[in-house]
Amino acid sequence: MITVVRQSKFRHVFSDPPRPDATYQNLRLSTVTGEQNYIKANPLYFAVGLQGGGGPFAVIPLNKTGRIETDGQTIVGHSGPVLDFDFNPFHDSILASASEDMTVKIWGIPDGGLTQNIKDPLVDLTGHSRKVTLLRFNPTANNVLASAGGDQVVKLWDIEKGVEIASLNDSHEQLIQDIVWDYKGNTYATSSKDKNVRLVDARSSTIQAIIETAHEGAKSTKLTYTGNFDKLITAGFTKQSQRQFKIWDPRNTSVELKKVDVDQAAGVIMPFFDPDTGLLYLAGKGDGNVRYYE
Repeated sequence: MITVVRQSKFRHVFSDPPRPDATYQNLRLSTVTGEQNYIKANPLYFAVGLQGGGGPFAVIPLNKTGRIETDGQTIVGHSGPVLDFDFNPFHDSILASASEDMTVKIWGIPDGGLTQNIKDPLVDLTGHSRKVTLLRFNPTANNVLASAGGDQVVKLWDIEKGVEIASLNDSHEQLIQDIVWDYKGNTYATSSKDKNVRLVDARSSTIQAIIETAHEGAKSTKLTYTGNFDKLITAGFTKQSQRQFKIWDPRNTSVELKKVDVDQAAGVIMPFFDPDTGLLYLAGKGDGNVRYYE
C-alpha cells in the first residue's frame, strides 16, 4: 500500500514567547466591547484603545517596546469611546477612527510617532445617525474608506475631499457584524445579526449576492477574502455553538466549497488571511492560541 503525504512548506510553524523587553507594557487598555478587533497595525505603528474619558487611543511605533508612557502621547479628539480604527494602506502615517459619538475622524501621525496629545483631526466625517462600529480602507483605491454603523448603514468616503461617495441604506435590518473588501477593491462583503452575508458592488451600492444563513449559530460571523484566490471565508458557529469556518466562491454562493468544524468554545473567531504564504489564521477572542490552515 502506497501512502501519499501532501507536501507542505508550513508543517513546522512555531512561535517563541517574546522576552519581556520585546513586549509592550504599562498600557491601560480600553474595556469597551464590540464587533471590532481591538488592535490594528501597519509596518510602522499599532493602534489600541485606552481607558479614559472621550475615547482616547494610542498609536505606538512598533520598534518602541518595553514600558510605554502614554500620558501626553495619545489621540483624544472624540467625545465618546472609540470602537474601531484602520490604517490607510497607501500612507502609513494616516489612520481613521470610529466612535460612539457617530463620527469618523482622520488623523495624521508625525514621523517617529506621537510626542504630544492630538485633539484636532485632519478630516471629520459625519453622516451616521448612530455609533460607528467598523472601518475598512479600500485596498486598491487611495483614500476610499468604508464605515459601518449601528444605524445598519454602510457608507463609503473620500477622505481626501472629506465627502461621502456612496451609501447602502436599506439592506440591513439588524446589526452589521463585519465588513471586508475583496482583493481588487470592487466588492465588499458584510455579515449581519440576521445570519446573512451580503456581497455588495461598491460603485453602485447594489447587492450582488446574499449567502442566507451562512452559519446557524447566534453569535457573530466574521469574514475575510483570500487575496487573489478570489474566495470568501466566513467564520461562525453551528446551532450547537460549535465554532466553524466555511469557504465560498463569490460567483456561486448557493453552497459552500468547504466546511471545517474547529472546536467547541465560546470566543468569536477572527479570520486573517496572508496572501503571500496562502495561510489562514484563526484567532478566537479569549483563546490562548492561534490556529493556522494552509
